[in-house]
Amino acid sequence: MTLIADASSLILLAKAEILSALIEKNEIIIPEKVHEETARGKEKGMPDSFLIEKLIEENKIKVEKADEKTKGKVKEMFGLWAGEGEALSLAIEHNKPIITDDKKCINAAKAANISFMTSPDITIALFQKKQIDKKKAVFAIEKLEEAGWYKKEIIEIYKEKIK
Repeated sequence: MTLIADASSLILLAKAEILSALIEKNEIIIPEKVHEETARGKEKGMPDSFLIEKLIEENKIKVEKADEKTKGKVKEMFGLWAGEGEALSLAIEHNKPIITDDKKCINAAKAANISFMTSPDITIALFQKKQIDKKKAVFAIEKLEEAGWYKKEIIEIYKEKIK
């Protein structure tokens, strides 16, 4: 499956140590702005940033330019710009699902009739497809709880799905 990702979700999946599992059976495309945003972490020595860069260099994550006209419409209609705006633009252009944990981007995806998945959704999907085991899924959800901005109640729902 081809998926479009925004920066925060890509970073969260890397921190949760499941990004490599995701790219095994899925094509991931990111816009140029997301590449710029994820690369900034290298200056701070962030391991997730180096992993993402390595996957881009190995062509396991593809970087594409979002169409200027589509970006303009997304910004005008939904107030999204930068990485989220470009990611949604690519999702619209390709008519592919977007991986985002950004509430505003999720709402815009719904309005644009684009499927979306959050990082916890990706974790559960990988677990259900047996691409990661229970231990890895629990670890990933715990990392997402630590690194993300999810409400405790939401994390508990995802933990229940692993049991």
